[in-house]
Amino acid sequence: MSGYVVKVGKKGELYMPKKLRLLMGLEPGGEFVAEVKDEELILRKRKTIVNLLEEEAIAKVSEKEIKKERELLEKELLER
Repeated sequence: MSGYVVKVGKKGELYMPKKLRLLMGLEPGGEFVAEVKDEELILRKRKTIVNLLEEEAIAKVSEKEIKKERELLEKELLER
């Protein structure tokens, strides 16, 4: 695994090398999600709604199925 050196500024800012930002597709103001595992810091680019819409669907639902579920939910809410 190759690594990059990321520096921490006086106010806690993370300074990444340009090559790393380009590789990850991070623009100024972009966001990422940080996860801590033991002594590791894992950074993942935060997906935007546009990113999610561009991904391949993981399931296909017909209009008929959606209408059926909506009817069931409406019925359940009215019974409360």
